[in-house]
Amino acid sequence: MNPDLFIGIVVTLLGLVMGSGMTALSWRVPRGQSWVTGRSKCPGCGHVLGPLDLVPVLSWALSGGRCRHCKTGVSARYPLIELTCGAWALLAWLKIGLTPALPFVALWGFLLVALLWIDLDFQLLPDVLTFPGTLIGIAAAMAGPGARHAMWGMLLGAGLLWLVAEVYFRIRKIDGMGGGDVKLAAMFGAVLGPQLALMTIFLAAFAGTAWAGVLLARKQADAMTPLPFGTLLAPAAMVAFLWGDRWLQAYVALIR
Repeated sequence: MNPDLFIGIVVTLLGLVMGSGMTALSWRVPRGQSWVTGRSKCPGCGHVLGPLDLVPVLSWALSGGRCRHCKTGVSARYPLIELTCGAWALLAWLKIGLTPALPFVALWGFLLVALLWIDLDFQLLPDVLTFPGTLIGIAAAMAGPGARHAMWGMLLGAGLLWLVAEVYFRIRKIDGMGGGDVKLAAMFGAVLGPQLALMTIFLAAFAGTAWAGVLLARKQADAMTPLPFGTLLAPAAMVAFLWGDRWLQAYVALIR
């Protein structure tokens, strides 16, 4: 077998396994349950899941998207998280190769996937994930572009969102952005550096505007309806990591 093909398969499988862990993480953390100890259970009948229930993607597909014991429907979100993490691991490897930074970058992305879903459901970005995620991001930068890259990325990302939140509060006298978004910006800024951190915020703001526009057009929201900004920032950071430098180069070449 071609060595690159073998490595790609192994990396993807590891990503799928980590995706299974992220499904448990995204379920337990916002509910105050330990994500270190305890076995995974069916939320319907409470049956402890065995090895056959925990094979990434396949267990869900072969059971028809239902618990094998009580037949309660299991959300398609779970295999989607697993597939996303598998794809992220593969794309991160294709981006930076088998470098010392790869394990940190991969884990950073896995946590972003979990944070995406937690914020969507609870409008919450738990410190127990963003703080370790920031440390992992710093480690990734130290193994790659260096400490200055991480420092300026964190300062720009977190500082800009903090400034936006502060200005909004002083004008409207209500919170328009949670502190979790600022901490998340530090997490992605550490890996992305200042330029791609700024791109991430721009991409998320653009997506948020489009999302709000659709909700307003369908009369499902009004101008004061809050949107989970972390749900947009997390995937925007992953996109910026994978392709943002190419987009910046194309933009610079265009304006010259």
